[in-house]
Amino acid sequence: MNGTATHEPSFHLLDEPWILCLTQDGRATLSIRQVFDGSHTPLKIVGDSPTQDYAVLRLLLAIFWRAHQQDLAAQELKRKARVAFSWSDWFQAALNTARSSSPDEVVLAYLESHRDRFDLFHPQTPFMQVADLHTDSGKQLEISRIVPEAEHSYFTMRTAEGRKSLSFAEAARWLIHTQAYDYSGIKPGAVGDPRAKGNKGYPIGTGWTGMTGGTVVQGSTLRETLVLNSTQAVLSAQGSEDLPVWERPADTAAPRSSETPRGAVDLATWQSRRIRLFHNDSSVTGVLVTNGDRIPDAGKNIFDDPMTPYRYSPNQTKKGVLAYYPLPYATDRTMWRALDALIVEEGDAGFTEKTRAPVRPATLSHLAQLASEGIIDGVLDVSLVSMGYGPQSSSVATTTKAEIGLPLAILRSEKLNAELRLDVRNAAQATAQAATSLGWFAGQLHVAAGGDYEFGRDAADRLYTQLEPEFISWIRGIGTGDADEYATTWQLTVHRRVFQLADELVRGAGPKALIGRTEGADDAGSAGRIVSAGTLYQQLKHKIAKDLPLTVADLAPEERSTR
Repeated sequence: MNGTATHEPSFHLLDEPWILCLTQDGRATLSIRQVFDGSHTPLKIVGDSPTQDYAVLRLLLAIFWRAHQQDLAAQELKRKARVAFSWSDWFQAALNTARSSSPDEVVLAYLESHRDRFDLFHPQTPFMQVADLHTDSGKQLEISRIVPEAEHSYFTMRTAEGRKSLSFAEAARWLIHTQAYDYSGIKPGAVGDPRAKGNKGYPIGTGWTGMTGGTVVQGSTLRETLVLNSTQAVLSAQGSEDLPVWERPADTAAPRSSETPRGAVDLATWQSRRIRLFHNDSSVTGVLVTNGDRIPDAGKNIFDDPMTPYRYSPNQTKKGVLAYYPLPYATDRTMWRALDALIVEEGDAGFTEKTRAPVRPATLSHLAQLASEGIIDGVLDVSLVSMGYGPQSSSVATTTKAEIGLPLAILRSEKLNAELRLDVRNAAQATAQAATSLGWFAGQLHVAAGGDYEFGRDAADRLYTQLEPEFISWIRGIGTGDADEYATTWQLTVHRRVFQLADELVRGAGPKALIGRTEGADDAGSAGRIVSAGTLYQQLKHKIAKDLPLTVADLAPEERSTR
């Protein structure tokens, strides 16, 4: 931290360490410059939460994207179109530079040209803030306002003091997180914001990143990750209007004159809030958060973000204009529910004009294209990050993170690759059907013990949880052997897990369930049916045989369904 003549604190994000990283030498806190100058080899960001790590990664990506946008544009002017530019060559060279830990001179020069905009406490242009932001009452909030897990006194591990002040480094991280993920709801009305009424700012929605399904292709180092998540479209010389917040005039309390995003860099640094940090000489002690720039139409057809899938909305499709919205990942059964959004292409089986396929993240399609050109191969290690919100998105509910390995073979566009995608989706569908049958079985055991039927969601969730690491391992090897045998292997795995759990459920159901009860008997002479653990177990065998048909011929006779 450097003092000034007026004793105002300064915390320069280019020079001061604030990014929590895992490096080749262990954990370290690095400045932005140290990420790019080759003095360290950061492997990945390991900060205070998965969503914070993603928000900080997006900041670094915005720097990387914009620096190389400008560099490629300058090269194009020098070439004057006489020499053909090869994106594949550029991408391979960028990967080599990242892997060698050589300095990224393009980024370092770019950062120097915008140095004055990265000071957290600059008197006129504090980073991602408005210097004179205030309300009529001079209201300040506790700094815990921007720390989701500490905003309320319950369910937090922070001490009372830890909720009253933050170090400059931690405040920088949570500032970036707030711009990306802040919840909707009523905010203080800032002086100078024409939308404020009665000293209140009325809801404008969450931050852009909170609307999305954060998708990160992980490299072996942080800088390799930056390259892998950069597409040709993002780095195109046509991105001259795609400005980050530090290249635009400083924001005021009012919204921008145009709230239409201009590209991936703009979205990665989208100022969904106007914020001001209040500080003393050593820590941040208060904050003001008011409304910033609203994403128009809840993100409808804003396709500029390459790191999120998009869902089709038939209800919002009008007059032949298809409507798509950014798609967050589900906060439960995340990996299973994300598969279609990650792998499918338009034209894949199972979709219609009314139920169109989602659009997968552009980064994945871009890498699939490079794979078809022989530039990269193998399996992509992909992280999924999303924020879940409460009713009306007016509170933070939960954060989700999942990991999956996606073979490039299932992402490419050839017919064989489409068949592999179908194999993956069929395997996931068979798993879902088996989980439903197991949940039915758990609910019926409760009936056999004298209770009322309720679907056994816990049992189904346990099956998904147990199978997830095995499914991820199975996906990584798809396409490496006989397709029919590989599909059968998966269904046998599911079968084994289902009946392991079913046996546990029977043991825990108690003697009443083993004896059972009669249902459906009446005075007209109907004897009804006996519902017991034994009869239900046989019914489960019938159901699973239908759910997992590839297993029937491969199971031992005693494991097969009996009629």
